[in-house]
Amino acid sequence: MNGSANASPRGWRRLRLGALTLLLAAAVPSCNPETEPLGVLTTESFFRTQDQAVQATNATYSMLRDWRVHVFSWIGQTEIASDDATKGSVPGDAGFLGDLDNLNFDPGSIAFRDPWEGYYQGVYRANVAIQGISGMGGINETLKARLLGENKFLRAYFYFFLVRSYGGVPLITAPLAPSEFTQPRATKEQVYAQIEQDLLDAIAVLPEKSEYAAADLGRATKGAARAMLAEAYLYEKKYEEAFTQAQAVVTSGQYALYPSYQTLFTREGENKEESIFEVQAVALEQGGAGSQYAEIQGVRGTPNLGWGFNNPSPELEQSYEPGDPRLEATIMYPWELLPDNSGRVVYQNPSMPNNRYNQKVFLSPETPGGAGNGGVNIRRSRYAHLLLTGAEAAAQTNRTGQAQTWLNLVRARARSGRTVTIGAYEELMATSIQSVLGLPAATSRVFVRYADPTDPAAVAGLRSFQSECTGSCPSSSPPPVRVINADIIQAVNAVPVTTLEQYYTELNKVAPGGAVVLTVLRVTQSAAGVTTTTPVTITVTAQALLPNVTTADKQQLLVAIWNERRAELAMEQHRWFDLIRQGPERAVAAFNAQGKVFDPNKHVVYPIPAGEVAIAGLQQNQGY
Repeated sequence: MNGSANASPRGWRRLRLGALTLLLAAAVPSCNPETEPLGVLTTESFFRTQDQAVQATNATYSMLRDWRVHVFSWIGQTEIASDDATKGSVPGDAGFLGDLDNLNFDPGSIAFRDPWEGYYQGVYRANVAIQGISGMGGINETLKARLLGENKFLRAYFYFFLVRSYGGVPLITAPLAPSEFTQPRATKEQVYAQIEQDLLDAIAVLPEKSEYAAADLGRATKGAARAMLAEAYLYEKKYEEAFTQAQAVVTSGQYALYPSYQTLFTREGENKEESIFEVQAVALEQGGAGSQYAEIQGVRGTPNLGWGFNNPSPELEQSYEPGDPRLEATIMYPWELLPDNSGRVVYQNPSMPNNRYNQKVFLSPETPGGAGNGGVNIRRSRYAHLLLTGAEAAAQTNRTGQAQTWLNLVRARARSGRTVTIGAYEELMATSIQSVLGLPAATSRVFVRYADPTDPAAVAGLRSFQSECTGSCPSSSPPPVRVINADIIQAVNAVPVTTLEQYYTELNKVAPGGAVVLTVLRVTQSAAGVTTTTPVTITVTAQALLPNVTTADKQQLLVAIWNERRAELAMEQHRWFDLIRQGPERAVAAFNAQGKVFDPNKHVVYPIPAGEVAIAGLQQNQGY
């Protein structure tokens, strides 16, 4: 379960031949034996037809599914290193990710070598395509401009990761001759200037999302370029420019919030109205179009064939506002029903210290071609993400009302039609757990999955679901499980409930500040497996669920927006960079809460890979 089989030649200096070979692999050889040898393709002989221009562009896109670009080490840098996730898996697996988790890493780690290689190979492919397509004649000029815009968008995407990860990096905007392979580091400002220019060029020529044909689903759009530019400006603290770009996306009318956060990350939610840019992946029997992005984060064991890395942290779990439905849609727990409506549950894995999983990347066990060929799209930019970027830019430029409006749109969708909460996270109990408990089929299946100790429900006496394996978990089916505690809600204000829909309907009848009287069946099992049921009555004061943010204080509003980004974008690989951008004091506080030491003089960037420093003479970042 490591990436050694996927490793590529080291460093951007050595990517030229391999990238060109892959880029030209699908091309049709020249048919003129008098001028060119049969079957031999070069950049000079390749860029002759529109199909070849499209193929070259598709080769740039294909890097987005590459192991080094959006899988193992990349998830380590963007998520595991943050306070939102732990390394996951079993303690001895992929120790280099554990070093990231503990902020105890060095330049020799594969965690930095792999993304550096992958992102520079992406830059190279974009450069080859831009140079080749630019010199083409006899091609539809509109298509030519669009393909150049797509490649510039992708080049900006690759550099946006590199500059945030490593600071100033070698800035390469054309294929290099062998004599040019050693390049110095550009400044961070120079890299951002290139990102800006590429995205402005892309905005000028790319179609809007609605203007693409169905066959071109997933290609870069004008809105995607504007959204990325807005965020790049945010990182540069160019707040007026960030606001302008975000507002242009909003007023384009091309995007909207998908109605259900709970199904947004299922197959049903892919490429819908909220999608601004997502990496397309499809699981085919023959493979080749999928990604291991979901596999490495999948449930380790039964029933989902995954590796169990990148687990949501206890700190992320505790960070949600009381009752926020996004917690349940983000974190998958042991004995939780899978989101595929199959009735199967996640088996607990006693070998793993953290059995929380990223529900946003759930991969069905029936994936064609196996879990390594996952068809889960990688959501890189969503409309909610754009709204929060715009809200932050608005707050920074003293447009308080606009910031509140965009922020509260995101919060309103998150409520899922509910108005109040008791501060607990309720779930539908799997029938297999009902069977373990020996409960009649007619018993309510609404139980308390999680009650944060500081939230009203826990303070009033509700307890979280607790269980443990008692034998050969997770290899046996069904696994032996002991339920330490299950609080099953049977009635709300004397009205019986057996489903979540009934429970939420009754809860919504109570106004904030009103009393919610819960009739609870508390179920426990002894070590010998003897089940005990105890009726309990608990009264909780209802509170508004995710109320609108109304503060006009700039700093309070910014903190509210930053907290919203954490809840809305959790486990989507934004948290590390967000913490760095929001200021060292926030990063220090976040990691102190985990018992980790964040050095603001060092950890704001990662180390340049040791091989690049040794071979190319690149100056290492401070502290490494």
